[in-house]
Amino acid sequence: MSTVERNMVIAGEQLAVDHIYDCVTQDRKAVESFRLSNLGDCPDAGLVSHPDLPKEYGRREDLGHQPLVIERIDLIEDPDDRLTWYIGRGTVRDRQGDLALVKWTSKLATAWRLAGPDNPGDVRRRRQLRCEGPKVLDYSDTEIQVITDKGETVPAPILDEEPDPFLLADLDLARDGVMRDIVETIQRHQLRLVADDRKGLLVIQGGPGTGKTAVGLHRVTWLLDNEHFTADQVLVIGPHKAFLQYVRDVLPRLGSRGVATVDVAALWPGDVRATDPITARLVKSDERMAKVLHNAVENLIREDLAIDEGFNFRGARLDMDKAELVRLMEAAREARGSYLVRRRRFIDTTIDWLMTQYAELTRVKNTDGRLRTQLEKVSAVSSLFNRLWPSASAEQVFRHLLADRDSLKAAAFGVLTLDEQDALARPQARRLSDEPWSAEDLVCLEELRWLLTGENERRYQHLIIDEAQDLTPMQAKSLARWCPSGSMTVLGDLAQTTGVRQYDVWERLADIMTGPEGWHIAELGVGYRVPTDVMKFAAMLGTKISPSTSIPASVRPPSADALEVASVSKQRIVAETVSRAQRLAMKDGDQARSVAVLTPPSDELHSEIADRIAAAQESALPGIGQQITVMPAHTAKGLEFDHVVVVEPHLFAEQNSAGLRQLYVALTRCTQSLTVLHSSPLPAELGGPVKAPLAVEKAQVAPPPAGERFADGDEFRVSLKERAGTDRKQAAHAQLKHMLAAELYGNERVPQLDTDFADIVCEGADGLGFYVISTQDADTYAELRALAPRLLEVEWASAQEIDRLFLVLPKEPQDLWAVDVIKRLFDVQIIWRTETGWAGPSADAALGR
Repeated sequence: MSTVERNMVIAGEQLAVDHIYDCVTQDRKAVESFRLSNLGDCPDAGLVSHPDLPKEYGRREDLGHQPLVIERIDLIEDPDDRLTWYIGRGTVRDRQGDLALVKWTSKLATAWRLAGPDNPGDVRRRRQLRCEGPKVLDYSDTEIQVITDKGETVPAPILDEEPDPFLLADLDLARDGVMRDIVETIQRHQLRLVADDRKGLLVIQGGPGTGKTAVGLHRVTWLLDNEHFTADQVLVIGPHKAFLQYVRDVLPRLGSRGVATVDVAALWPGDVRATDPITARLVKSDERMAKVLHNAVENLIREDLAIDEGFNFRGARLDMDKAELVRLMEAAREARGSYLVRRRRFIDTTIDWLMTQYAELTRVKNTDGRLRTQLEKVSAVSSLFNRLWPSASAEQVFRHLLADRDSLKAAAFGVLTLDEQDALARPQARRLSDEPWSAEDLVCLEELRWLLTGENERRYQHLIIDEAQDLTPMQAKSLARWCPSGSMTVLGDLAQTTGVRQYDVWERLADIMTGPEGWHIAELGVGYRVPTDVMKFAAMLGTKISPSTSIPASVRPPSADALEVASVSKQRIVAETVSRAQRLAMKDGDQARSVAVLTPPSDELHSEIADRIAAAQESALPGIGQQITVMPAHTAKGLEFDHVVVVEPHLFAEQNSAGLRQLYVALTRCTQSLTVLHSSPLPAELGGPVKAPLAVEKAQVAPPPAGERFADGDEFRVSLKERAGTDRKQAAHAQLKHMLAAELYGNERVPQLDTDFADIVCEGADGLGFYVISTQDADTYAELRALAPRLLEVEWASAQEIDRLFLVLPKEPQDLWAVDVIKRLFDVQIIWRTETGWAGPSADAALGR
């Protein structure tokens, strides 16, 4: 098409857009006139009192420079004999009340925008308009169906999808610290998830820059506009306050006001006064902790303290028989309801029993409520209730549980190992108000409040949870209670998990949160924000830290300036960071670019860089931007910046697996360029040198002596028993065994420990499983192959019908590919302990999930 013809098309579209804006002007004038003539001195009184008015009448968002009109749709057939429609950010009608602009969230607009050659419907062509406010700048056509020379309508050829030029232009715009909506550039696969109207829980897995946050927020507006929910029924949960600040304008701009937003740390009331050791955090955040808390509450009920006793009441001697008290307590214990509801039942039934005695002894027939209240307040009666079924607060129960070893042991029996119980134990503070509650404690306290009272202050019809991969099982359980319908949109990326727990798959969290309608999962696999060169660099790390997670493929074209990895001396690292950040913040033409300096969570390095950046910006010359942000990498989750400088990657790697995940987050925050500055070699996960293993003494498994011969099978069995006994004397062996046993107990299995040949025997859904614990660091295929026959020996020696053989390792083997080979060759399945739980292809089966 020639430039002249293209300009003619743009001019034609400009006339259509002008007409729509004229309709908006007429609408505003009509609204003002309506208010003046109908509402008198109350110009802000609700138009909603007039039900005949369209729901959008008088409601207009201030769009600023954003375009109202975004797309034109040409149809093959239309019942209204109108083959051209326009889609935009709002609903606009002309003077006759006919639609001049269809809002993008309407069912019609959604269907049109989802049309493609594979499912064309009535759509012939979609024309994307590039506008600045009311001015049409450009357009881009997508043919959906074509009309042949014979007048037949056939689907257009499906071509290899090219990156949307308008989308790429939008991605090149400078970031100003506030998220923009994607109404104009939303892609079909994203819109499909926005408009997913299946009931239940929707999990959206999306790597860096795939637009999952935008999908979640636009989904809020789609659900509200299509009257699935009202604004007060929806809650949006973000990972931290900076994230909420970043997305604060999106929903109001989309026309969705009144939706509550909150960062995850503020969900559970109370002040965080302490941070628990990692061992305690892991236990408190595990869903098994809910069972421990339930047991702690039930253990408050003390039938064993019931005794035969009596007291005088208004001239009558009333007897409290121990056996009857126990019967009433057991009936109340087994009844439905919370602890306090059942306590009230016990009190009421006990008072009924005593009142019956009183009536029989005194021949008083009128035992009114006043008399019952007096009886309940008698010292002997009230003290009885407080002794047998005490009233307690969540704080009192939890404080006592953590401080009293006997109480903890009783509540955790069969649920937690002794080591896990030790991790929970701590002394009481002098006063209840001084207890050093941690973030995990606050979640446990809410669980206790619910167990005690059965009351739940927060109830929502739909939750939008971003960065949900960092939820703990206990947090997920709490959120499920807030949304009993199970209607949620859960957004996240398993590879970006930086919380206390890491997950290989979404099933564990989804199973906890799901409601009666179940759950389903979708994946966003195309990356838009992160430049191609940067994403390829970060992918080396991403595939290492989360092998089961797909790394998104970026649509951004390669650029020579997108990635720079520079080695700097340790003495120069701070100065070089400041210098690079300042240069990147220089204005790019008329655009001031945002820059983030992301550091490892090292107070010293972070503070020094932040101070130097602040001083440099105070004395900055004209032309140097002021949009430089210095933050620890973990607080950058969910945010984006034009340029990112990541400092000292090796310090991330030296922490733990969470440190590497923080590094992955840091590397994928940019839209234009990434600069990596390091004074030490890059981590091996980013192509740096592989470090030699530390010289640590490995626990040795006692092998049979080389060349030893056995007279018969019985003698060989004796040898196997002796070898097992030698292994079990190791503390590391016992610790690993009890951790596994606790997991099985938590999944309602009953493991048998230390049989003659197997370390654990457990009946599961798939039959009888034999578990052999190894404390060797079996990293290579050769080492795994040497261990596997031992399980075949155990199978032979046991003379039992064994369905599954599990080799249990203390850590992940380096040759992960070998795990499948061992299973195929020996039918031996391998699982291993991680910092936060268990992993391996057969972990769910092995743990009885």
